[in-house]
This record gives sequence, C-alpha cells and structure tokens, in this order.
Amino acid sequence: MTKEATETTSEAEQRQAPEALEGNHAAAAAVDATSSTATLPSETAEAASVVVTDSTEKQSNIKTIGTEKQSNIKTIGSSGEEAASASDIVAPENNAEELTPTTAVDPPANDSGEVREKPAVKESLAVENSGKDETSDQDDFASINAISDVMQDVTLADDKPAANILAGAIALPAGDNVDVNVARPSPADVATAILLKDTEAARAFGARGFQGSGESDRTAIGQQPESSSSPRSSGSKSRGQPEIAELSDGENNDEDYDDEDVEERQRRLFRMAERRRQQKEKMAQTSVSSGEIETMRSGLSSAREYTSPSELRILNGSYPEGLRGSLYAVGPGRFEVGYNVQRELEQATRMFTFGHLMDVPPLLTKVSFDPKQKTITHRSRLIAKQLCSRIQAEHGVSTKVPGALYMSDTNQTFLNKFIPKASHYSTPEGECCGQDIQLFMPLQGSSQNIVCTNHVGALQNIDPVDLCPRAIIELKDVNPEFKGLLSCPHMQYDSDTREHFTVLQDVGFRSTTYTVVAISESQPEGYTVASFSAQASVLHSFAITQDYIIVPVYPYAAPIGGVSYRWGDSLLETLSFDHAQPAYFYVISREYRRVQCVYQAPAFFAMHQINAVQESATDSISIDLIAYEDDAVLRRLMIKDMRRPSVDFSVPSGYARRYQLSGVTMEATKYIETKGRPSLFPWVHTLLLRTESIELAKINPMVSAKPYTFMYGLSHVERLQGLPVHVASTTMYNCIVKLDTNDGATKPLVWSRKHCYPSEPVFVPHSDKEDDGFIISIFFDSMRITSCIVVLDAKTFKELMIAQLPSAVPLSFGHSKFAI
Repeated sequence: MTKEATETTSEAEQRQAPEALEGNHAAAAAVDATSSTATLPSETAEAASVVVTDSTEKQSNIKTIGTEKQSNIKTIGSSGEEAASASDIVAPENNAEELTPTTAVDPPANDSGEVREKPAVKESLAVENSGKDETSDQDDFASINAISDVMQDVTLADDKPAANILAGAIALPAGDNVDVNVARPSPADVATAILLKDTEAARAFGARGFQGSGESDRTAIGQQPESSSSPRSSGSKSRGQPEIAELSDGENNDEDYDDEDVEERQRRLFRMAERRRQQKEKMAQTSVSSGEIETMRSGLSSAREYTSPSELRILNGSYPEGLRGSLYAVGPGRFEVGYNVQRELEQATRMFTFGHLMDVPPLLTKVSFDPKQKTITHRSRLIAKQLCSRIQAEHGVSTKVPGALYMSDTNQTFLNKFIPKASHYSTPEGECCGQDIQLFMPLQGSSQNIVCTNHVGALQNIDPVDLCPRAIIELKDVNPEFKGLLSCPHMQYDSDTREHFTVLQDVGFRSTTYTVVAISESQPEGYTVASFSAQASVLHSFAITQDYIIVPVYPYAAPIGGVSYRWGDSLLETLSFDHAQPAYFYVISREYRRVQCVYQAPAFFAMHQINAVQESATDSISIDLIAYEDDAVLRRLMIKDMRRPSVDFSVPSGYARRYQLSGVTMEATKYIETKGRPSLFPWVHTLLLRTESIELAKINPMVSAKPYTFMYGLSHVERLQGLPVHVASTTMYNCIVKLDTNDGATKPLVWSRKHCYPSEPVFVPHSDKEDDGFIISIFFDSMRITSCIVVLDAKTFKELMIAQLPSAVPLSFGHSKFAI
C-alpha cells in the first residue's frame, strides 16, 4: 500500500538532513514559504531533488529541477556527499511569481578532497500542482522532452546515468541493499505515466523496480487515492482516469497491468493526434493566405449577405439634411462556387470560378435613409443562391440559351446542350440577373416591385422591403410576341407615360431580328413597338426621347453565319468586333411604331447612354453616350486579369461624345423612298463633350430627355492629371467626377480617397435646380477591405457623410437606383 504523509517545510528539512548524511545519497526538497503545506510521499521527498514554488496566477505549486535563476540544483552524489537543505532557497514573502535565488552553495568534496562540479541541468522540469485540474497535451510533451534532456545531462557521482532515477522522482541509494540486477523503469514508462497526467502512476513505475522501498511491488495504474496530494491527482479525477488500486499478488495481474498501460497509451496518443488534426483543419479553414488577401484587396472576392436590417455607423460628417429614400444597388456577389469531386479513395473540393465580371451571381444591396430618426439602415441579399446550388450539383454552369454568358468557361461537355433545362429555371433564385435594376415595374399584377435584369431576357421580381426574390419571369412569358434570346439589360423608363422599354435580339444564320417592346401599367401584358433586321451586336443600352427610340447597332460579325453563336455559350467568343464596318443608329417612331430612318457613324462601341434630347426647332436628335474605339473595355473585365493585373493591363478610357442626328423628318421620307438602302444612310455629326475620361455617367433624373449641363461619373485621378493611359492606372475607377458639358474649360470637380474605388454615382434631387441635390455612391476601401457609402453635395462636391457598411461590396459595373 502506498504510504503518503503531509509535511511542512521545517519537518522536511529536519528529516532530510540526517538521511543525507547516513545514506550518502542526494535528496533535497524546497517548499515555497507561501504554501503552508506540500503533500508528497515520504519516499519521494527523501529521494528526489524537488523545488516547490507557488504561482499566484494559477494558484498551483510547481516542482522544478534545474535553472540557476529560479532554483538551486541539488547534487546527487555518492558516499560522503552533502545534500543542500531547504534553507538554501529563499521563497518570496509576498507571493511573487519569481523566486529570489540565494547564494550558491559550494559543491561538496569527495573522499580525495577534490571538489566536484555540480551537474549541469539543461532545462528545468516543471510539474503542475493540484491547483490546476487539467493540462494541455502540449504541456505533456514539454514535460516528456524536459525529462529526456535531464536524463541525458545529469550523471550520478559514480558516473551512472540518471535516467533510472527520474521515474516518479525516486533516487536510487548507493547502499549495499540494492540489487543492481533488478529491472528499473524505462524512460518510455516514465513518459507514458506523465502523458497519462498521473504522477502517482509514475511513482508506481519507479517503486515497482526497487526492492526494500517500502512500496508494494505490484501497483497498477488506476485512480489515485483520495489521501494523495499528487499535483495531478485532482486533474486525473476530473478527466475520469481509472483509480490506482492495489492488485493481489500474482504474475498475471502484473502482465494485465502492462497490457492495459500500453493500450491506454495508444488510445491517448491516438486521441491527441486526432485533436491536432482537427485543429489543423480548423486553422486551415480560418487562416487567410497572401493570395487570398490580394484577392480581397482587389475588391473581387465573394461578398456576404445581411438579410436583417442593421443601422450603419457614421464615420465622417453628419446625416445630410433633407435626404430621404432608399438606394438599391446590384453588382457581383459570389465569384467562386465550390463543388466536390469523387476520387478513388477520397473526395476533393474544387472551385468553379466565373470568368467575366458580368457573369457573376449578383448581390442586391439596400440602404435606407430616415430623416426623422436621422438613421441609415442596411440590408443585402444574394439573389441567385439556387443557381449556385445547381452549379455545385452539376460542377459548372448549364446554359439554357446561346450566348448566355459574356465570357466564362462552363466546365460542361458538349452533350450538356442537349439536356432540357426549362425546369431548372423555374425557381425565384435560379437565374443570374445582376446587370441593372428597374423600380416599380408592373409585373404579376403589382407595380410595387424591384426588377433585376440580364442580357438573356430574364426578369427577377424582388420584394422591395426584404429583397426576397419572388419569381423569375422571361419576356416571352409576358407576351408570346416577345421573341428573342438576347435582350438589352438596361431598360429605359419614360416617367411621363410610365412605360418600360427594352430591345430583344433573335440571332439567325443570315440576319438578326431586333424587336422593341414596352410594358406599362395600362398594358401590363406589353406590346411590340417595332421590329427590324440588322447584323448581330452586343447591345448593352439604348436611348429614348418623347417621340423616338434610338437603337445603336455596333459593327460585330458572327462567324460562320451565326452557327458559332448557336452553339456557343459565351457571347464575346461568338461575336467579333469589326473595325471596318460602320455603326448604325435606328430611329423608331413611338407614334407610328416603325423605323423612321437610319444613320451611320464611324465604328465605335458604347456600353452606357447618358441622355438623348429631341430638338424640334432643328428637327434633330442628340444622343450622348460614353464611346470607345472598340469593345476592349468589355473584354478587359475578366476576373483573373483584374485580380492580378499585369504590367500592361489597363481599363480603356471612355469619353463623353454627342452624336447628332439631323433632319429626322426629311431622312424618314428618304428612307421610305430608297427602301432602306444602307449606302444611302446619312452620317451623324460627332462632338466630343469633354476631354476627361468618364464612365457610368449619370444626370439629374429631372432633366432626363431634356437639355442638361452637368453629368456625374467615375474616372481615374491619374488620367485626370494628364498621365498616359498605360501608366495612369491598372485598376478600376478611383474617383467621382463632375463635368460641365456646356463649358469644356471648366475644371472638373473630383472626389477621391486613397485606396478607395467608388461604384456608379446616383443623383438624388433636392430642389428644382439641376445641380442641387446629393451624389450617393458605395465605394470599396482596399486597405481596410471594407465598403462605405459616401454622400456628396452635388453642387460643391463637398463630402457630407461617410457611413461604413457591415462588409465589403465587390467592385462592379453594376447599377443603382434611388427610390423616394
């Protein structure tokens, strides 16, 4: 039966001194002065060199062997060697965390009078006391490593290794009664005992190999007796360790004990390895690599949704007086979709990444301004979740119509085109509609809708309050006469007649049929305005006036007579820009519902219209748009290039141009007489409004289809300063600019912040004056990897307020609308 006793410091010192003189072997024990008692078995206190200190933070006693600063080393010697008493170590009186070392004790001399040096201890061996119930696995391995180091470095006086004396801190006396042939505990046994967090078991290992030690020769690993005050006894109980129990005499019991110990050790090591594996997996999921940080700073990483409203915190300025309403913004939301692939013996996760910025499933954001409470609330939602789920199931995008993507690899085989997909798109979130927003469009018997559109004729009906998608409606389902697989994503709205217009394209093998359609509150089923045949084109927007609809047709060619388009998934891969061909403007009469005349212009490309004005005095139409030399701007919006742009990468500059169509009435007569021969089409007059580059330009909606003076858009600060295009910027637009279209000499007003990239600005009128209002834009901060909303004074461009959004909103060519 294990014998244990509780001794005070003075009692340990009085008992150890004679034993050190009589037995001629090292034994030392120092007890912290702040601890009233230290519970140790008597045999261990006599045989081991242990220093016990008190820690005020953990409230546990620590046994330490080694280190010059925190303890004095007790030298274990042979016959005639003195043992340092506990009085050699002074414990702090005020429960300090560090021990105050005393004057070093001279090493004793041997029989020949030579003074032997103290054995060098490599590290201090610390064992937690009973104040701490549990210790980590890392502490166990640290203890094992410390034991191994001490075993290698400490030697006995008779040059025998000290590895055999560390089991349970039991020293082997150099007496005649010791049988040197008795098997002693191995370092592995000691390590196992410490790994099991049981010093009593370690002492059992050590005692089992010594005869005449006063301990039972057969002690099994079990739960410690309640009377034991071993430093880990309470911890062992809390962990549910088996008790230390005495076995009856018999060899079989000893063998069973060894078998149980090996199995327990293997189980413990396995559990530790499993926990570490899980920790590594968790760290891998939560850690962010440098490449991911670079992607996030590019503003082209997947966004989070916040379906519940939250109040925004104003970082700069104050709430703008008179600002009331809600801002709706749509843009890219989820750039990658993960899916699982089955390998021979395991599953692997791969990522499907969209190739083009306009192919990305959208994020719809709503920011509401309450002037009474002077609060700003935010809500956002990913509105194509079912599309992403289908990508996970099919490992890619299954397009339902040709040219459904701008330029992305579908990761599908050719046979996928023969699979019916009509049922796949019947869900409210099964289509990617993220290119524009229409407010209060009459659909499904209600005009209280927000409608998101794309370029393949799909309309996503969304609740304006909680942003939940209600349904996906195709234009051909609204009216069977609306034929065409492609559509213009930017619909036009006439606030006077409350009509919504769009243009459909039915691409054929020889020609393409364009159909202009309209939907209004008085005719929610819609009607066809006019149709005409022309070459296929990438149509992103068009213009309307009080009497006319102007549809631009850019010089594109469809290879192999449209066959490549019919079997292609990406629109930009099936159509190529032709610089040798002119661009055309088809003028359609809203009253007569037919093509009045056609104008031609040198080859150019445009994504967004600014305004169109009909001048009755001169019988002309002026169309203002952002013009490019070709469609390079659309092809540069590849995600991989924008995330990690090369040295020669740059977004092309667009300029505000005015195309004037003169003598519309007269040209209408000629068009009828010549039967629309292209060679006789008149040429337009072109005027460059400003020399500064601009994109996503907006005006005051109160002057829409009327003469105007100011426009607001995005640009590059470096290019406004006159730097060359190839060195000015390789990123997206980094400033908001205000330009005067009537006076080219007027300097532009610019708002910018370092490392910030705004989205399309929206003008909110405040009075009848053209530039009296607010400019609102959501910008991305690449340094903080977050997004904010900024409100500017439209007249002075003074920054009125900046409020921080809950998370980053990706960069985009998306659009915004403001509802009052």
